[in-house]
Amino acid sequence: MLRKTSFVLILAGATFFSCSKDPISDLSTEETLVYITNKDNQADYKQYKTFSVVDSVLVIEDNRVTPSLDNLDRSLLEGIIDNMEKMGYQYVSPDKNPDVGITASWITNNYLNVVSQPISSYWGGYYGGYGYGYPSYYSYYQTSESYWLVSMLDFKNPDTANKTFRVIWDAQIRGAGVGSSQYVTKMVDSIFGQSQYLKIN
Repeated sequence: MLRKTSFVLILAGATFFSCSKDPISDLSTEETLVYITNKDNQADYKQYKTFSVVDSVLVIEDNRVTPSLDNLDRSLLEGIIDNMEKMGYQYVSPDKNPDVGITASWITNNYLNVVSQPISSYWGGYYGGYGYGYPSYYSYYQTSESYWLVSMLDFKNPDTANKTFRVIWDAQIRGAGVGSSQYVTKMVDSIFGQSQYLKIN
């Protein structure tokens, strides 16, 4: 009975999707935006009171790092400060020993993809299982992926032995609209909006 029911559901689902539009192609630019946030489960956010933000965005492309502060970068950083203050943190300059530091990066990865396009794997399959092998042809294409990465570092409890700071929260922003100033406020508000555990007020 269960198998019959499952088959009917699968058949109905296949019929539905075959008659419906492609759900991905129907999305607006804003609807493609995806927000991924991660927290350190060991972190007690209530212990942090002050924060500072980097003075520029790090642009990381294929392991090359350069600072940037155009209008989009500035809007992103201002949005981070605004949201952190709404969460109850006090903004201070880096030389005032903030409890946490916020970094922002624009990351671009370029990939070279290879696709095998065989004419035919084997022709016929006769002669004792040995066929006439045809070579595979390869086509190459390059894809590029860009996204925002915002990270919160624990300056209050540094790892003095390794001279590093622990990342206690981070957020990725992905989608077709990540490079548009039109959506920057929504993007920043969204990553903090789904991270209410950061609130200390």
